[in-house]
Amino acid sequence: MYIQKLEFSDNREEKLKDSLLYLDYANSRLKILKYNVLSKDLIDEILEYARGKNLGKVIANCRKEDVDAFKKAGFVVEGIIDGFFRGKDAQCVSFFIDKDRAEQKRKEEKDSILKMCLDKPQILQPDELKDGYQLIDCSEKEIPQMTKIFKTVFKTYPTPVYDENYLKKMMKEKILFKAVLKNDKIISIASADMDKENLNAEITDCATYPEYRGQGLLTNLIYSLENDLKEKGYYTLYSLSRAVNPGINISLRKHGYNYRGRLVNNCNICNGFEDMNIWVKNIKN
Repeated sequence: MYIQKLEFSDNREEKLKDSLLYLDYANSRLKILKYNVLSKDLIDEILEYARGKNLGKVIANCRKEDVDAFKKAGFVVEGIIDGFFRGKDAQCVSFFIDKDRAEQKRKEEKDSILKMCLDKPQILQPDELKDGYQLIDCSEKEIPQMTKIFKTVFKTYPTPVYDENYLKKMMKEKILFKAVLKNDKIISIASADMDKENLNAEITDCATYPEYRGQGLLTNLIYSLENDLKEKGYYTLYSLSRAVNPGINISLRKHGYNYRGRLVNNCNICNGFEDMNIWVKNIKN
């Protein structure tokens, strides 16, 4: 399977008729961000546009009433994000231009990890952090440490988290980063990418140094992010977690997230396209 060279600087939004698209060269995919009136002609034109850009996958989070139109055009439903649109569900639809990319590898292993996660009991509140650990909201002064942990944990990543300017921009615009410190050093981190229009947020950028894993650090970070987002009036939290990574899937399951599907070969992470499990939690009071 061809893995396109990471070129974050080429990623950009484009308008096509009455739709807004995101050209995601780093992950060889096109995201349909918005559209006004969906039609067969519009979908066909979007697919042709993606082929012309040599992108391997087209994805969209669409409303229930538009699913049939996408299916007729060859899209498949890979999952659901409950409450994505201010309480209304989104269907996660995908079209595989690169047919090899539709093939899920190591499916039995990933299903086994998922089963193990689903067997875990859910918890209402995580255990307190150990003495000497501190949970913080990240600010610009933590950015050098943030890039360091991301570079250590991820060989490649779907977004440019190694870039200090990118992190600074995202902090100001829409992403809340939290971290656990030990001796003033970041040892674990997670974030919430906030969609203020639709009142959903993606829990993402979860990373822990190997020597500190298994201590419930991500569970504490996710719990803290959730409380902040509840106060802001958000409806839904969701997370796309690597299907081969038991740790983050277990953390999400234990914290009350529900498994809602799997996005096959969805993004370029750790030097290859990986399947991402969809986990969703409603937090509307």
